[in-house]
Amino acid sequence: MTSAPPPAGTGSVQEVEDLPQADDVVVELRPGVAAGESPAAGDDAAPEADALAVIGVPGAFAALEGHRALSAGSNVMLLTGDVVLADEVALKRRAADAGRLVLGPGSDTAIIDGVGIGIANVVAAGRIGVVATSGSGAQEASVLLDRFGLGVSRVLVTGPRDLTDEVGAASSIAAMRRMADDPLTDAVVLVAEGFSARGAEAALAALAACGKPGSACMLGAEGLSAPDGVELHGVIDQAVVAAARRAGARPVIPAAEPTGWVSAGHVRGIFSGSALCAEAAAVLAARLGRVVSNTPAGAAEYLDPRDVVRGNACLDLQAESTAHGTPHPLLDPSRRVGLIGDTVSDQTVAVILLDIILGRGAHPDPAGALAPAIADALQARPSLQVVAHVCGTEADPQVLSRQEDHLTRAGARVAPTSAQAARLAAALVRPAR
Repeated sequence: MTSAPPPAGTGSVQEVEDLPQADDVVVELRPGVAAGESPAAGDDAAPEADALAVIGVPGAFAALEGHRALSAGSNVMLLTGDVVLADEVALKRRAADAGRLVLGPGSDTAIIDGVGIGIANVVAAGRIGVVATSGSGAQEASVLLDRFGLGVSRVLVTGPRDLTDEVGAASSIAAMRRMADDPLTDAVVLVAEGFSARGAEAALAALAACGKPGSACMLGAEGLSAPDGVELHGVIDQAVVAAARRAGARPVIPAAEPTGWVSAGHVRGIFSGSALCAEAAAVLAARLGRVVSNTPAGAAEYLDPRDVVRGNACLDLQAESTAHGTPHPLLDPSRRVGLIGDTVSDQTVAVILLDIILGRGAHPDPAGALAPAIADALQARPSLQVVAHVCGTEADPQVLSRQEDHLTRAGARVAPTSAQAARLAAALVRPAR
């Protein structure tokens, strides 16, 4: 294995380019090392390096490689999403017994000691840590922290099944212990989807036990109670605002007010990020009634992949790509381009809702790739509306303002957060119900 310590920099997330195969990659988890810094050579007080093996082989082999990494004394980051549940449970139990951490399966982003791994936004270094069950939820939280002038200390993604009864929040608990031990982390944000009641309670208890101010977004959460020291919210932007205020900032999220409304109809969400899809489904269900999704949250109902999509619906193409082995929608927008065109012919759809996720490793111009399809859809049906949110920063290679400009020029309405986009989409059809 080769060692790749964090490069010196300016306090922004640095890129890990052209990752070799999984068992050839090791980065180091160093508590107390600021972004872009390394412990001084010969510094006896510097903590021992804590290696992380990044694994991206197919699911049938990923668990084996994970066990090999644990046997070598390393922590594990599983980019691969199609690892069977029993293998995930076994890996995480073994890691817990060894005092190690398993990120994923499906951990497609991380920020560790200023190093962005996978599809990572370029955000400022700060003192707030993010623990999330999926990459898009982690990215939305870290991007908003950057926008509010706070930045992040580290971002850890534990996997979409981590908060199920079977897994028992094993990686989220271990990640919270890392945050507790990190002197450069002053507060923690938790973002979770697809959780059971027991899994959520275990993660929230770990957040409270880390001894640092915490806020949590349990997407669409109903009936959960927050332990002392933790603020609980149902959408990401509110959880991040809470964390920012506890850190002394005064963030403001601009309102995304409708300038009228469209004819009676439904909202059709076409998403590249699972957490943003789940969040939108929960927001829409709370405002519009029945909503179906293959990644439901809140009152939204599960959409079986074999069912015909009707009514209000939010479609998670990331889940589809994992199930069918197709390219990740953050890398290949062609599936979404096709779905936008197909949706135009459904006269019951009044609003198309989209997410655009930026970052190193993502498509170089995602909004530019979707813009012609958006413009064609609006030309074909002038009463149709398109609402979008761009999850990114000005420092990202795709440049936030450039992506938003592509969308507005095509005729889309752009919202400042994912939750705001869903609220706007609901408002555009609500008066016509």
